[in-house]
Amino acid sequence: MVEPAMSAAVLVEHTGALATLTLNRPERRNGVTVEMCAQVYDAVRAIATSEARVLIVRGAGEDFCVGADITGESGGAPPTAEDLGDMHQASAVLHSMPQVTIAVIDGGCAGAGLGWAAACDLRWASTRARFSTAFLNVGVSGDMGAAWSLDRLLGPAVAREWLYFAAKYDAQAALDAGFVTRLFAPDELHARARDLARSLCERDALALRLMKANCLSAEHLPIDAFIRVETERHLQTTDRPELAARMRAGYLRNRSN
Repeated sequence: MVEPAMSAAVLVEHTGALATLTLNRPERRNGVTVEMCAQVYDAVRAIATSEARVLIVRGAGEDFCVGADITGESGGAPPTAEDLGDMHQASAVLHSMPQVTIAVIDGGCAGAGLGWAAACDLRWASTRARFSTAFLNVGVSGDMGAAWSLDRLLGPAVAREWLYFAAKYDAQAALDAGFVTRLFAPDELHARARDLARSLCERDALALRLMKANCLSAEHLPIDAFIRVETERHLQTTDRPELAARMRAGYLRNRSN
C-alpha cells in the first residue's frame, strides 16, 4: 500500500513487514526542501511505531538524494530554528528506531541525503553511486547528523577527510572505506535490495528487534553493563515455547541428515 505524504515529496509503502520510504523529487535529483525534510521526519516517526520489521530508504529516479535543493526553494529567507523545529531529528529516528533501516543508494548521495543514509543501519549501493558530504562546498557546516554518523562509520580521521574536503567518492571508494557494504549493478540494485530486506523480514521478529537494540546499546555501554543488558534480551528470546519447538525440530532434522 502506497501512502502519499502531502505533496508527495515522500512516498511510503508497506508490503507485509517491509516498509519503503521513497524520496520523491526526481526532477530535482531528490534535492531536499524544508517541506521534504518535514515529510521525512513525519514518515519515519510513523514507521517507527508500525509493525514493519525492516525499512528501505531510497530515491525516485536515478539518484538517492543530492542534498539541499538550494535553487529550488521558495526564494525567501533561510529557515530559522523555529521554522525547522525537530525535523532534522529524522536521522536520529532512522538510527534508533526498532526497525532495521537500509539506505539503497543509486546515483548521487550528498549533503543531507548522505546524512540520512549514514544514519541507517546498512547502506547498499549501485556501482554508479557517487558520494560527497558537500557541505563546505556551499559554505555550511553540515546537518542531519552527518558528522556524528561518519565518525562512527569511518573513524574520526577518515570522517574529517570526507567532511573537510568534501570530495566526490565513487562506489568502490565508499565500499573500501566501509561506508557501504554491498554493491550491485544499477539495473539489479532495487530488486536485490528488496530480496535481501524480505529475507530479514522472515527472521524471528522479536530476535531481530532485540538484536537491533543490542547494536544501539553497544554504542554507549561499557562491556560489563552491555553483557547484562544483552543477557536479559537473550533470555527474552529463549524463554518462549515456540522457540523450544523450533530448536527441537532443527535438532531432529540435523540428526536425520
